[in-house]
Amino acid sequence: MAKKFYAYLLLDGNISGIVNSWDECKNLVHGRKARYKGFGSEKDALEWLDNGAEYEKKAEKKKEVQEILPNAIYFDSGTGRGIGVEVRVSGADGNSLLHFNSYGYQVNEFGNIHLGKSKTNNYGELLGLYLAIDIAQQCNCTHILGDSNLVIYYWSRGMCNKSTLPDETVELIEKVVEARKRFEKNGGIVKYISGDYNPADLGFHK
Repeated sequence: MAKKFYAYLLLDGNISGIVNSWDECKNLVHGRKARYKGFGSEKDALEWLDNGAEYEKKAEKKKEVQEILPNAIYFDSGTGRGIGVEVRVSGADGNSLLHFNSYGYQVNEFGNIHLGKSKTNNYGELLGLYLAIDIAQQCNCTHILGDSNLVIYYWSRGMCNKSTLPDETVELIEKVVEARKRFEKNGGIVKYISGDYNPADLGFHK
């Protein structure tokens, strides 16, 4: 019989891991708010956890915004120019707002922050939200929208498997979690918008 791997995420304690039997998994998740899934390889199980332990059909996705909100701030990350990861934060008109960032990040000729090829696109999305919150607070803007399910629904809420992520990513996750808490405590709203509508979109084909 092929070996099976069971990945689990305990939502109440933000604890995740992988075990080798259903009985072990069942004992861990029984009576608790959790997500879990079986895989044929440990690599696939780790990837599922790293992506937020998200089931294919998630009701929360139905809440996505499908129109451009005129007074919102938008963020995205992409590799469309072939020079590595770039981050963009814009208004509804698509114009960059990154020159307002208070963290000292330099903006390139395209109005983006260039992270290069050593960073992942997910890291870029995370930084995008961090900068969007910073800029929104300066502009007294209450709505931030982006097209990363992983960052909006999981990482920015502290839901991640830290043992499988680079230290730099974990450190940024912790900063974003605190920044989002402060932003939302003051009436701010962070929502998902499809990349088809996102004015800040830096997709692979741009």
